[in-house]
Amino acid sequence: MGNWVPYERNGYLFRRRRWVRMRIRDKNAKVVQKKKQKREAALKEGWEYARLAHLTYHITRHPLDFARRRRYLRKLTGDPRRPAIFHFKGKERKKKKDDDDEEVGNQQVPRIFVTFSAPAHTYQLRAYIYQARDMYGGDKSGLSDPYCLVSFHTSSDRTRVISETVCPTWDQTILMKSIRIFGDTSKVVESPPPIIIEFMDKDTVGRDEFIGRTEVRPVIRLSLDTPGPRLDWFPIVRYNKYGGELLAAFELLLDEGNELPFTPPTASPPHTHYIVPSGIRPILQKNRVEILCWGVRDMKRFQLLPVMSPLVEFECGGVAVKSKPIKNTKSNPNFPDPVLSFDVLLPKEELYAPPLNIRVMDKRSFGRCPLVGTHVVKCMRSFIVEPKPSQSHKLAVAVAHKVATPTPSIYEGEVTVVVEDVKEALDSDPDSQKKVEFDWWSKYYYSIDDPRRTQQEYIDEGYDKMKIYPNDLEESFNKFEDLAQTFHLYRGKGSRDPEELAGESVGLLKGSLKVYPLPDDGSKEPPPVFSKTINTKPVECVVRLYVIRAVDLMAQDPDGKSDPYIKVKVGKGGKGKKIADKDGYIPSNLNPIFGKMFELKAHLPIDHTLTVTVMDWDRFSADDLIGETKIDLENRFISRHRATCGLPDTFCKRGVNKWRDRELPIQILEDWCKMMDFNPPEWSPDKKKVVINHTEYSLDRYEHDRPLPEDDLGDKEQRLALYVIKEKCNFVPEHIEERTLYNPIIPHISMGTLHMWVDIFPKEGALPPPVDISPRKPDKFVLRVVVFNTKDVLLDEISVVTGDAMSDIYVKGWIRGQDDTQKTDVHYRSMDGEGNFNWRMVFPFEYLPPEQVIVIKKKQHFYSLTKTEVHVAPRLTLQVWDNDLFSPDDFIGTIDFNLIQIPEPVQEAIDCSVDQLPPEEEVDDDIPGTVEAAKKRKASSDITGARPLPQEESEGLVAGVHFRGGRERTYWQAGAGD
Repeated sequence: MGNWVPYERNGYLFRRRRWVRMRIRDKNAKVVQKKKQKREAALKEGWEYARLAHLTYHITRHPLDFARRRRYLRKLTGDPRRPAIFHFKGKERKKKKDDDDEEVGNQQVPRIFVTFSAPAHTYQLRAYIYQARDMYGGDKSGLSDPYCLVSFHTSSDRTRVISETVCPTWDQTILMKSIRIFGDTSKVVESPPPIIIEFMDKDTVGRDEFIGRTEVRPVIRLSLDTPGPRLDWFPIVRYNKYGGELLAAFELLLDEGNELPFTPPTASPPHTHYIVPSGIRPILQKNRVEILCWGVRDMKRFQLLPVMSPLVEFECGGVAVKSKPIKNTKSNPNFPDPVLSFDVLLPKEELYAPPLNIRVMDKRSFGRCPLVGTHVVKCMRSFIVEPKPSQSHKLAVAVAHKVATPTPSIYEGEVTVVVEDVKEALDSDPDSQKKVEFDWWSKYYYSIDDPRRTQQEYIDEGYDKMKIYPNDLEESFNKFEDLAQTFHLYRGKGSRDPEELAGESVGLLKGSLKVYPLPDDGSKEPPPVFSKTINTKPVECVVRLYVIRAVDLMAQDPDGKSDPYIKVKVGKGGKGKKIADKDGYIPSNLNPIFGKMFELKAHLPIDHTLTVTVMDWDRFSADDLIGETKIDLENRFISRHRATCGLPDTFCKRGVNKWRDRELPIQILEDWCKMMDFNPPEWSPDKKKVVINHTEYSLDRYEHDRPLPEDDLGDKEQRLALYVIKEKCNFVPEHIEERTLYNPIIPHISMGTLHMWVDIFPKEGALPPPVDISPRKPDKFVLRVVVFNTKDVLLDEISVVTGDAMSDIYVKGWIRGQDDTQKTDVHYRSMDGEGNFNWRMVFPFEYLPPEQVIVIKKKQHFYSLTKTEVHVAPRLTLQVWDNDLFSPDDFIGTIDFNLIQIPEPVQEAIDCSVDQLPPEEEVDDDIPGTVEAAKKRKASSDITGARPLPQEESEGLVAGVHFRGGRERTYWQAGAGD
């Protein structure tokens, strides 16, 4: 789908082979005979063909045949001395027309026998079927009524049916007695016969549905001295796809009068089947399962109605617990009482732990409560914890920011716990702020290690460096699921492949599980892990999205470019808040610099998803989607990693590293101490030391031998608190995340990368000012070049009158990237290579001093509607030409000035040499600036003089260049060369 474009895309939707078949008619008799022999050989191979597999087969192959199979021929060979096996015995007479009764002799048909050289042995098979998990949902509800068929050798049996589950627990032993297997017992031990287990879904109407199959090998026990089997998980396959897992064990016992294990016990009435014996079944232990049932998200409709009042049921090991229903998911999708718990007997070995079944039901009118989604937690190993009596898990939104009661300090004097206002700790007076030499982009280019745009002065003064994450921020912090994990809910028939996390998901359930054992000796039970006072009410927040730039976007226009702009949306559905910066599109650019901040209001957890989309602007058609990325704001807001606002390395009250959080470092440190159940921080009188959890931290330890921006630093206690937080807490630092853009049509192919970050602030209270990341605007400059004269120019022509060498000299110059080319007048008939001009060239341009590049805006094609911005190195090109009247002008020589790295001149033309020019390996067009050149420009030093103009084996002289600096504009002017 799409238009043909003259460039290569990274991903296509469809493809096919292009076959080229050449047909040549050959009338050679040898070739015809060879083809005939080839056809006859094909017939001897024994293939027969058909249009379709269920139609009649024939020997000759036709072009429309799509199926083939082997044609087996059976040839009878016998001893001529003996009669054939189809020889008729008895009366044989010729059949007559008027005979109604014909006597036919008995036909001797060959009989087939299977003989074994070794005697048969009698065995007994015991199949211990304990449970299964993640099975295929055969019913419309997403559940099944599974049972399994066990087939071995010439015997088969089946288990009982477990209703409405995808994680059945059969706990059944199947006995197959008197199984005769021919062959030596040693060969049976080496290669045990396979056991085929098929899983079926019991249906009331119609045939049972096949939901999976597995093949296992039993453990051979010739005597009781051989170790018995152990339960293990076996994969279930359904049509070569994942169909679940089976926990079972199998043993094949030699039953020839020897002693056998005891018969397994029978289940309690009304069941009559054998259960798994105690030697094989797992050892159970009493455990407590605590559940934080946080809420549901993005539930799809069920039976054309929205899911408005869901409740969730958790079941494990035959024990179930239900939550209270949500009143209305549109106003608050969180559960009113999110903390649940129940006690259950679980195996001590984590390998045998049963799965946890999650069922979400919707409470509707007339008492109906249909099942709208299910999820299976197949392994609970990651949720097992050992709670300590002094710790409890708390929500970040439920922590109250209050100062704890001071305790006696180890320092002399009183304990001082300082809690300041953000405005008081920061310098907000514009008159007291020094002149800002660096902007936010200086910090950004230093953080991404861009040598072209990094300013050395910024590094020398000790300013901070941001953390650059080459992927989504969630990947570096475990998806911020330290409090609430995300469980995908499924509905309807289908498998539960763990590799397909989203699949056909019909919604999300956010919550967490904690499993820990209870004491068996009657001692005191541990305290609960989750706090009972958790606030689940919605919180109104302000979301600030900072979009810096995009890299390697996928082209959408026929010219191989795109006109990208940003579109932001908070929430899902038609009621989400949207901002589309359509007027701020950047024309014809696949690596645009946006430098924009978008501020939106969100109600968490209702508007929990932030969608950032990059669109391609089109004038006459609908805009194209380039790619998008989605961020879960709720997980970032409630995470203990404090992902709401990144923390810098140094606390500064002004400048480019000014503190931008609404809480000061001391407040953050005190809240962390409360969460960890530590005593409040104890400060020394001079505020240079602090004690936290019996450990002392000093300010000199962090700031020793480290360059710091002295004029921008904040208070000592705030700096020390920030250093301690950065060392002890795994909080999100000040960062830039490079998020990959994806298109829903091609979900697994990257459409580019977006550099951005997100800040989240509660709406209550004053908000800090946003960070200014607007792109740098170029200053207007004028380059003035005065060409006085040239000397020792190559004489390229011969005078018709005198016969002497001569040249008609003129100088041409331009700034690289601009279309403005200027020329001097022509100095006719120069006999000695000297030309006098006294000509001035004026080149206006736009220049970015921090990046030392020239900004050029022009149309790429004559049919382009908008101008494209290009950054090039500031280079001036001067060339000397010989003017011709009736033929093209002759090129004599050229010199290319890097206006930041101008070579040193000489005062006399006789001293000019190509040695003045830098070597080619040192000339860098992409890195135009150096510190020495910047110092020369600031000092307005005169660097006029003579410079060589090389052309193969000749060299000439062109005027030097003089810099004159100004406050608002800088004029670059050329001076005399001699």
